[in-house]
Amino acid sequence: MRVDIVYQGRERPVPELAEALATEVAELTRILSAHEREILQTHLITEVAGTLQELIGAAERQVRAMNKELEERPTSTGMKLRLVWRASRRAPQGLAQARERLRQSADAWSTQDRAAVGAFLQEQIARRQADDNAGSWLQDLTAALDYRSWHEFGVERHQHGKWVPATGPASGGERVLAASVPLFAAASSHYASAGGPYAPRLVTLDEAFAGVDDNSRSKCLGLLRAFDLDGVMTSEREWACYPQVPGIAIAQLSRVDNIAAVLVTRWEWDGSDRRRGTEPGGPVAGQERAGVEDGTGDQESLWT
Repeated sequence: MRVDIVYQGRERPVPELAEALATEVAELTRILSAHEREILQTHLITEVAGTLQELIGAAERQVRAMNKELEERPTSTGMKLRLVWRASRRAPQGLAQARERLRQSADAWSTQDRAAVGAFLQEQIARRQADDNAGSWLQDLTAALDYRSWHEFGVERHQHGKWVPATGPASGGERVLAASVPLFAAASSHYASAGGPYAPRLVTLDEAFAGVDDNSRSKCLGLLRAFDLDGVMTSEREWACYPQVPGIAIAQLSRVDNIAAVLVTRWEWDGSDRRRGTEPGGPVAGQERAGVEDGTGDQESLWT
């Protein structure tokens, strides 16, 4: 059996057709590569490189702002920490040189600078296309030029006169502080960009500081005050009644098996004393101990 296929106006056997198609694919690939280079030179170099320049610069400024927060709010243990935004272990080759050029204005680039940045961006696109042939052109560009995947965050602490990784040997409390302090600094720095003095500065913590001793817990919770943050926390045993915490409202939830109800008991901590809080629909603050007449002239507490 012989099969001939009409291609470009004449019949061709399958082997000849395969050779002709391979030649055409190679030519189209060459034309597309030239077109890609043209796009990189006329559009991506100016538009994308400019955007990357702004984003990387903003990220570096944000890291400086977070480190300023850390410097101005040292922990009570005297531990000094800082954040480092650096090239990741899987960063593409040439990132360091590209970042140096991206720190400059594109208008100040030489022909060599433009060619180097263009080659770096084109290499990332080509690598992405080689790794994933199923993605669209837009998806490939988005993933290839995502500068966040080129970097990673590290936490360092000052020890013996130099900065070392904060992941070294340390007590449980120090490890928790090393993880919590940068996160609180990041939240505080981010909230500083909010407009107006009444914008909320809220962080939520679920089973925070589990497995940490009370002394370290008090210091960690005191960081919320140091960074001017408001927290909502759930915990099985933590009441957060420490001198480092200036005030907190507590809702204690209690239940009994086989009863479809939950008892909510409210408490308030003012930095030194814990007392029963105001129940919804109950007396306003300051009237907890006013008492009521029981018919005998004596007063009994409104709370039991």
